Amino acid sequence: MQETTDYLKSKELTRQELILSLVDKPGSIIRDTVWGDIPLDAKAMALIDSVPFQRLRRVQQLGFTSWTWPGAHHSRFEHSLGVFHITRQAVLHLLQLGNYSFTLEEINTILAAGLLHDIGHYPYSHAVEELDLNIIRNHELIGRELVLGPEIAPLLHNTWGVQPEKVAAMLSKDTDVPLTRQELLLRNLISGALDTDKLDYLVRDSHYCNVPYGMVDVQRLLDSLRIWPEEDSGRDSLQLVIDEKGIGALQSLIFARYLMFYNVYWHHTNRIATVMFLRSLQEALENKAFGGAELERSDDASLIALIQNTTTPDSIAHELITDLHARRFYKRVLSLGEDDGPFARLSTLKYNPARRKRLEEMWCKMVAEWSGRALRGHEILLDIPEPKGFEMVLGVVCEQPPHNRANPVPWGEVSGLNNDDMRKFHRHVRRIHLITKDAELANIVRTKAALLLDAYKQLS
Repeated sequence: MQETTDYLKSKELTRQELILSLVDKPGSIIRDTVWGDIPLDAKAMALIDSVPFQRLRRVQQLGFTSWTWPGAHHSRFEHSLGVFHITRQAVLHLLQLGNYSFTLEEINTILAAGLLHDIGHYPYSHAVEELDLNIIRNHELIGRELVLGPEIAPLLHNTWGVQPEKVAAMLSKDTDVPLTRQELLLRNLISGALDTDKLDYLVRDSHYCNVPYGMVDVQRLLDSLRIWPEEDSGRDSLQLVIDEKGIGALQSLIFARYLMFYNVYWHHTNRIATVMFLRSLQEALENKAFGGAELERSDDASLIALIQNTTTPDSIAHELITDLHARRFYKRVLSLGEDDGPFARLSTLKYNPARRKRLEEMWCKMVAEWSGRALRGHEILLDIPEPKGFEMVLGVVCEQPPHNRANPVPWGEVSGLNNDDMRKFHRHVRRIHLITKDAELANIVRTKAALLLDAYKQLS
């Protein structure tokens, strides 16, 4: 294996040899539902067959979305293969442009990063990280540890001929590992304004949900990619921009992302299931039913089983996860937008789950006094989706730049979609919801909504 590493690091390949290395027939082919045949060579298969990567087969890409759209059972495993495939196509296109080149090690580094970009993901999509407890680490940090760990790092070093530290730096910007300007440019392919992660998940999610909202002209976007030197910045750096022929395709991507959040990702049933799950998980972790290590090693099914098996049948955590598993969903009662007075106050509880829980318990106590029902503090829950930005920060190379502007022209000036416009979309789609265990509680909350919302001022 050391001979392979030395060969990869020492051999200088011409541009044409690099291009051929990306299009040569591999040893294996995976037939993907979205992209068709994905060619995989021996080094890619080595990572795919590793235990951490195989766990992604059992982690659904969209969490609880399949409980509303039954076809959405696709996994992080499939998505990671898709990101790898599109990243390879993007690198191939950039090489064929001819104005800049990359080393074989730089190419292998970004391809490995594309394949491993979700390696540290928790079960149930981003839902677990929404809980934001101290015990829950960022999935990028977990991914970094796995990349540098004993199962992945030797494969990267010996089979791929790359530094594991560089691959980890591609996955997280929180690193001291220096990257070349070419590597910094390539990192934007998997984590940037126009990245292969979005290009895969939007198309893949819309396909499996059988909705038209996420369809994007991926090939047009890849063909429009350009490399531009950042001469005005005073730095020796490169930026990824698009040709003006890609404006329409990029507009479709922005609207696709907005429409997928509006219609799919933040669908009220999906959000209700997520909130019930998060409160159950919060209760289990606070009562030390299990710890962060068990959580990080779990997949979707094993995490549900972990909560069920480590909590007592009379616990709140067990009741919530049982209701969820039986699809006894809570009822949506109240919806608040950014223009509603209580929204700003309540949104601050997004990243303070302990304080949010105290407010939910206070509401349950108030409703119990009004109704005479015995409530335990979890029968009224608050759903606060995480903030999402639909803004686009990307330069566009125009044959005739408008207003005597120099290339690349800011996206907003050539697309008609500036950041203020996109913030209006965000204000429309992100809403806070109050949900209740049953219809009787829903009726009480509706009639007493003003008093309940005002109770926030009493929260210590």
